[in-house]
Amino acid sequence: MIKKIINTIAVSLTVLTLAGCKKELPAAYTGQQYLEFYSLYDIKEVTTAYSSFYYLNSSRSTDTVFLRVRTVGTVPSKTSFIKLSAFTDPNTTSAYPDAVAGVQYVSFDDENIKKLMKVDAGKYEAYIPVVLKRDPSLKDKVYQLRFKITTSDDFKPGNSDHTEGIIYISDRLFQPSNWTPSFFLGSYGSVKHQFMIEQSGKPWDAAFITTLTNPVDLNAQAFYLFKFTQALKDLNATRKAAGLTELRENPLLPSTAVTFPNL
Repeated sequence: MIKKIINTIAVSLTVLTLAGCKKELPAAYTGQQYLEFYSLYDIKEVTTAYSSFYYLNSSRSTDTVFLRVRTVGTVPSKTSFIKLSAFTDPNTTSAYPDAVAGVQYVSFDDENIKKLMKVDAGKYEAYIPVVLKRDPSLKDKVYQLRFKITTSDDFKPGNSDHTEGIIYISDRLFQPSNWTPSFFLGSYGSVKHQFMIEQSGKPWDAAFITTLTNPVDLNAQAFYLFKFTQALKDLNATRKAAGLTELRENPLLPSTAVTFPNL
């Protein structure tokens, strides 16, 4: 199973406290258990993850995204359980339909899932699972699952800037969010994307691209640009010898020929 982990580093007064700083927590958090997603920045940030069954064996029916959470306030003295709730944001316009519990993901109220939504005694962080389902609808569209930390018997939501998340779910190739107009391999296309996967054996999803861009790995970028440029040149020569056009996004449109930036 491909497991994705949201693994960022929180910056807050709590982190300073856990690191040994003697500065006290705000009174609002003192003596109570609160929970947040980890975040690099002290600004509003929605924890984001991606899952595409496209990269998994056809026999796989589920995938799991693991989300990293941290406690704020007191460290649990006993196993403490977390509650997530899916929601729709009426103020946000999205091209993606909302995932449905029991269809594209396993409900947060499922008893087997609830048992895993926990922080162990004496710990101040944990990884909690969101289980996604390989529904046929994912072949046609990318779905979004919006969720937030809500009050459970053991935790209250912490800083509202760090209590929301979203997972994009699909069973098809789609443009990763960090494949931007300035991406080092040029413009996006699904045929180009598939070509890169076949030539490198890498998924070229958001998680893999991050390993090349954050921090920037110029050597790896140069390697892949050279590799793909040469492989495309060889493929196009083979296609021409067979009486075919160069590799294109749309076989009928020369303007859609797959290209990479000049070396």
